[in-house]
Amino acid sequence: SLNRPISILPASNQSRRQQLQMNDDWVRESVLLTVAQVQQDSPILNSLSLRSEIFKLSQQAHKACVNPENVGGFDQAERAAIASRICSLNNEDQLANYYADLIPQSSHAIQIINPSYSGDGDRRVEAILKHTDLVTASPQDASEVDIRKLEDSGISTEDIVRLSELIAFVNYEIRVVKGIRSMEQVL
Repeated sequence: SLNRPISILPASNQSRRQQLQMNDDWVRESVLLTVAQVQQDSPILNSLSLRSEIFKLSQQAHKACVNPENVGGFDQAERAAIASRICSLNNEDQLANYYADLIPQSSHAIQIINPSYSGDGDRRVEAILKHTDLVTASPQDASEVDIRKLEDSGISTEDIVRLSELIAFVNYEIRVVKGIRSMEQVL
């Protein structure tokens, strides 16, 4: 159950440590653990392993939001740029850099990373960036009017859902990474 308290196993617990080493794919594949710089010998890994399924599901959601099979109106470069921007707005530089590295330097989307970039007159990009910044910085202020602005700029309902998923997921990732770092300071 997700409601059970997290138990912290001592680093000397050899059987648990051996079990982690035998099945550590979830650790190697996790963007969250990589960005949080969790090492295989870190004491926090014992605690996090109790929630390995959450990290596996988070990685699946990461792939679905950042590099889905059906990209709709947002290609992978634009998704990564929006994600990097969200991270920058939250002062999460390591995750921002991870996403920025996914963007080809030749892509027009590279400009989106910069939080001061507003779209240079492109109505679609302007609407996306305003919405992304609003939902990231002040989600309580977002309203139906903001969704209408996206629609008015030519963004389909399906792509509004895709954008909303991306914004929500990246903000989740940021909170998890910061939480892991906080836990490591305590341990």
